[in-house]
Amino acid sequence: MIYKEIYNFCAVRNKGSIFQNETGCFTPRVKWILDLLDREGLDYEVDVFTTRETKAGFNIILRGSSERWVTAHHDIVNPHSDNANDNSCSVINAIALKMLVPEVNVAIIDGEEFGGLGSHRLSKNMKAGYYGVVEWILNLELTGIGGLDFLIGGNGFNGPLGQRIDSMFEFDIVSVPFNDSVIFRQHGFDSLVINPLPRKEDGELDMKILYRCHSMEDSVDKISPEDMKIFTEEILVPIINE
Repeated sequence: MIYKEIYNFCAVRNKGSIFQNETGCFTPRVKWILDLLDREGLDYEVDVFTTRETKAGFNIILRGSSERWVTAHHDIVNPHSDNANDNSCSVINAIALKMLVPEVNVAIIDGEEFGGLGSHRLSKNMKAGYYGVVEWILNLELTGIGGLDFLIGGNGFNGPLGQRIDSMFEFDIVSVPFNDSVIFRQHGFDSLVINPLPRKEDGELDMKILYRCHSMEDSVDKISPEDMKIFTEEILVPIINE
């Protein structure tokens, strides 16, 4: 089961954030992702970019025939943490989704943790026509636990993507911290963030899990490959499919 690759991915350590990336050398996490894509026989391209602040950023693009996109960031803040829920699980889920729905476009992007550097780059390339028409962009964040229970970021919810999800599922609408969907909307794209979370005994989503991000508490033992599978196959696949 590809979802169990989360254990292998979380064992990989970068030197640090995007600011520690080296020119001409993929980070260990990027190398691992590319190796997984090669093993699964998935075609990809790597867009290497620079900014005023960074030597190198790496966006991994898996093109599809549709106009729909799913994105997940691969960069990290804390090089000592497993970075399991933020956002290693979403990388695995995005790859699993591509295997299940080959026509979807998937972007595994860099620099989310520092203002969305990779999503700015991807947006500019989209607007330049490199990837054809873009209908909408669904951004995956913290998708390691929760299964069928999920929230949608409130900003931009009234667009076609939000209406589509609203017609299919029951969920919570929550004001959430910065994520790449903010950047996509700034560039004029219909985009939302989706984030599963388990429910507490009172029925409310367990928001305290969000506070594990960037800490040693974001460890791989606190997420569930079974929940990842449920979320990807029972929530993401129907959203993406016609």
